[in-house]
Amino acid sequence: MPKYVYECKECGFVKEVVHSMQEKLKDCEECDTIEALMRVPSFTLAFKDNSNPTAGGRVKEFIDDAREELKSERRELQRKEYSND
Repeated sequence: MPKYVYECKECGFVKEVVHSMQEKLKDCEECDTIEALMRVPSFTLAFKDNSNPTAGGRVKEFIDDAREELKSERRELQRKEYSND
């Protein structure tokens, strides 16, 4: 089943939904406005706030974040190891 992204015209609520092609959501569950949802292309939301929209850029960003997380975890473990002696 395809994945769709809906945005409310009234409150800006964004919802990602998986449903059949024939189905279409209309009412916003966040602000209870009737017929306020509009289907938006999902790729526009995926890159909306991302300064690195390419797949390679995302992978590099993830690797850099993971590398920093590992460094900080390693430092934390070293502190714990030395403080137990």
